Amino acid sequence: MPETLLRADLHIHSVLSPCAQREMLPHCIVLEALQKKLDVIAVTDHNACENVGLTMELGQRFGLWVVPGIEVESKEEIHFLCFFPTLDLLALFNREVDANLSRIPINEEIWGEEWVIDEEGGIKAKKKYLLTYPTQLSAEELITLARKYQGFVVPSHIDRASYSVLANLGFIPREWGIETIEISSWQKAETLRGNVSLGEYVLVSFSDAHSLSEIGRTFTLLEIQKRDWTSLLQALTTRKFFPHQS
Repeated sequence: MPETLLRADLHIHSVLSPCAQREMLPHCIVLEALQKKLDVIAVTDHNACENVGLTMELGQRFGLWVVPGIEVESKEEIHFLCFFPTLDLLALFNREVDANLSRIPINEEIWGEEWVIDEEGGIKAKKKYLLTYPTQLSAEELITLARKYQGFVVPSHIDRASYSVLANLGFIPREWGIETIEISSWQKAETLRGNVSLGEYVLVSFSDAHSLSEIGRTFTLLEIQKRDWTSLLQALTTRKFFPHQS
């Protein structure tokens, strides 16, 4: 099968994240991604994944590849994107993440609401505790747990002043075995490589979209020979990266 460059935005938040706009329904995300001519996306809500399954179903129906994913916050307040080969493995991972979440009642007036969406686009359930809060897992424990379920871990927006590994630790521990890192949607890969010693890593950039207009504002062109998990991992760990800003 010939190699293909796919437009990938693997960092998108749905209405399950309280910080996302209420327009970020799975149905709207899929339609917006198709309109932006994206080939593969991931819904990566904070410490939860209940809207991923519906997004995958809609993606399959309309011809959009949706990778099971989640964004988890370690107790050091570092964000990590975690991707999985199947929804079942993501759910198993999320069950352990949820067990390590503090049950802080959410104040919706301050933080917003956390919606689980049904097939008709209605609100199926609302979370009663705050998802945007550090888990009790250390970064190392989180990475180990994700790999237990065949997950692939990418530190999020490593150049940001908050919730990033460089801001909170100042370096990426080699023992983590990280191969790929995400830079912020506004950051130029060339600039970052010139400022810090990140030459050994594969750099990717995604939108971190919290509104429909932000979807696809940054994507990475992944060279993929076949649309499956194995090929995606190969693409995410090669140095043929092509962060693209619209």
